[in-house]
Amino acid sequence: MNSQKLNDIIEKNKPRMLETLSELIAVKSVAENKSGGIYPYGKPCAEALEIMLKAAENMGFATKNYEYHAGVADWDNSLGKPQLGVLCHLDVVPASPENWSSDPFKMVIRNGCIYGRGSIDNKGPAVAVLYAMNAIKEAGIVLKKNVRFLFGCDEENGSSDIEYYLTKDKMPPMVFTPDGSYPVIHIEKGMLRFRFTKKYNGCISSMNAGTVPNAVPAYAEAVLKDSSMECYAGIAAHASTPDLGDNAITGLLSVLAERQKCEDCEDAVALSKLFPHGYTGGEGLEITAEDNESGKLTCVLSMMSVENGVITCTADVRYPVCTSKQKLLEKIKQKLSECGFETEVLIASEPHKTPADSPFVQTLLSVYEEETGEKGECIAIGGGTYVHDIEGGVAFGAEMPDYQYNMHGHDEHYPIEHLMAATRMIAAAIVKICGEEK
Repeated sequence: MNSQKLNDIIEKNKPRMLETLSELIAVKSVAENKSGGIYPYGKPCAEALEIMLKAAENMGFATKNYEYHAGVADWDNSLGKPQLGVLCHLDVVPASPENWSSDPFKMVIRNGCIYGRGSIDNKGPAVAVLYAMNAIKEAGIVLKKNVRFLFGCDEENGSSDIEYYLTKDKMPPMVFTPDGSYPVIHIEKGMLRFRFTKKYNGCISSMNAGTVPNAVPAYAEAVLKDSSMECYAGIAAHASTPDLGDNAITGLLSVLAERQKCEDCEDAVALSKLFPHGYTGGEGLEITAEDNESGKLTCVLSMMSVENGVITCTADVRYPVCTSKQKLLEKIKQKLSECGFETEVLIASEPHKTPADSPFVQTLLSVYEEETGEKGECIAIGGGTYVHDIEGGVAFGAEMPDYQYNMHGHDEHYPIEHLMAATRMIAAAIVKICGEEK
């Protein structure tokens, strides 16, 4: 393989790559759950899918639209069933323009970075895949195995797009997604998300804290029955890394629990013991777990409300491979039941693990090392990527270590050089896995 020729072609096509990415970012492809009609996730997601399908067709790839749930671009179907799949998504999370330095749905380049919703998650990496395949074709490199680029439209809301695809077709035996971090993510913790409720007549008159179930809440405020108010300002963080935040709900509960003069604060005291402030390992629920491969269990009390005589809470647990969801749920329900709460399980997913020593993973690590000059090692995360439910799948990029892309936040961006490096690595991986054997 003439890697320099391949990289030269990728560099030559940079203006086209940026043009395609600009077109995609301009589409507000926030997935909606549509029942009926031809667009299952709304017209904008369908428009983004059509842009990618048309671009792939113009490059000479065989495309297929899976009823606007997902689309594929195959290298050459005369080679048989695809043996390698590269998986991206075209849907994005919402963006509030008032929090951005520029229009989130208009690509802007500042200081060598691409700004716009989806630039890193996951439209930018999707463009990298498309132009990596195109560069291989332009370079005249022969592949012996078929490659499938698969792009869906519902990753942010649970990946029903992949569920639909699997009712129509099979996933290739090897799959990677640039929907995570480099070098290679081979372990993703299991996830438990549960809601628990109880009739309430305690010291809190009203409360509504936390905005999403998968984040450490930054602010909590409660109006008490004596008309006074208590509040706590914390620090937001993702539920997979709660140690980086300061949980405002548990902070407020600890304040209320210390109000010994309030005889009706017993529920606040109980919750403060179940979710002790400053502890993120499930200590209060007695579910702590840890292993060398996937790290510690994390537990976050992420939402809490008191309305109409009912207290409602939501919690998020990410657990390592050394324990099981059955064992954890039994203990969680027991501890909450002892305090009078009824529990409803919202999500219960198993951990995902692909062997680090597999030839597939080792090939991806070697590509990373050759491109960056850094040691390639497998990593485990508490979050989930697009391959969480795909056997043997791993995340290969697109985030470089120790860089903040503001993914899901305001001013999400993607350095152009990171985009180009991802394109080079994706192209090299495809050629190593599917090219002619030497």
